[in-house]
This record gives sequence, C-alpha cells and structure tokens, in this order.
Amino acid sequence: MAETDSLLKRLVSTFTLDFAAWVLGTAVQTARPLQSELPGTTVAVDQVFQVTLANDRELLLHLEFQGRGSHEPMPWRMLEYMTRLAHLHRLDLESVVLYIGRGAGTDDTGIYQVNGLDGTPVLAWRYRVIRLWQMQAEELMAARQVAPLALLGQTQIAQPEVILPAVVTRIRSVGDVALRGHLLA
Repeated sequence: MAETDSLLKRLVSTFTLDFAAWVLGTAVQTARPLQSELPGTTVAVDQVFQVTLANDRELLLHLEFQGRGSHEPMPWRMLEYMTRLAHLHRLDLESVVLYIGRGAGTDDTGIYQVNGLDGTPVLAWRYRVIRLWQMQAEELMAARQVAPLALLGQTQIAQPEVILPAVVTRIRSVGDVALRGHLLA
C-alpha cells in the first residue's frame, strides 16, 4: 500500500479543496494542511487539514487510506489518531477512512465503544468509512468536483465504455495543464 499511499496523499494535497468538499458533502472555502506527525510518540496520520466551510465553520478533516492489511486494527488506530488530533487542535473533527482494494474494511463499521462495569459506554468514537472498492463509478461521477474522479479505478465500473470517456472529458476540462496532468497520471 506504500506506493499507492504516497500517490493518494499527493493527489489529495494537490486538490485539497475538491477532496474536502467531496468527503464533507458541503461547500468549502479554505483548507490548509496541518502537521501530520502527532505529538508524544512518533505517530503520523495520512492527512489532516483545517477546513473552513462555506458557512465559516472551521473543523479538522482527517483522512486515512487503508488497504486490506493493517498492523494495528483500524478502530484502535483511529481512536489514537482522533484523540490526539482533537487534543492538539481543539476543533471539531471529521475523520474518514478510505478503503482501497477488494475486501478492505469489510467489517469496519466506523462506530465503536468501550463499556464500563455497568455495561454503559464510557468511551465512544466514530469515523466515516468509504469503501472505494464497493462504490459505483457513477457515485464519483455525480460529485461536482473533478479531482475525486482520479479514484475511479478503485471503484466498480459497470459500463467502462461510457464512464471512462466521460471522466477523461471532465478531467480535460481542468484549465491548469499541470493540475490536469496530475489527475491523468
């Protein structure tokens, strides 16, 4: 996943506003990258941005890219990442895991809790799960943003003869030649 990880990080870093708007499902004014290494022991999240929404609300957008394998189970990794990010930045937080590769994240609900002695939750956390490999290509096509279309190859494409030319046309509409080149690569 290392080679894919760096490509995905570069893609999202280059098109931060598009990805923030797509993942959050709302208009975004600004998004600036923040330090990904978290204090304490050396722990780095894949990507984190401070995002200003169209309504001027500020929050952190935390993205993790995950294939089929993970040394530490994703729920426990996310708990550590999320608590450190919340403590460090003191902002609202939206964490999203994008699973890449058939079968990745199949059992991850994104909703977890630890119960106390009486069985009631003493700690609960949630994050959004996006399984790109289960997503229909049309879902990405429906996004207003062009940049997420670069993830199309990770989705299910029922009619490639229709979808692929449409995607290439949308990507070619990007005016900046260098950015267009990043998307087509």
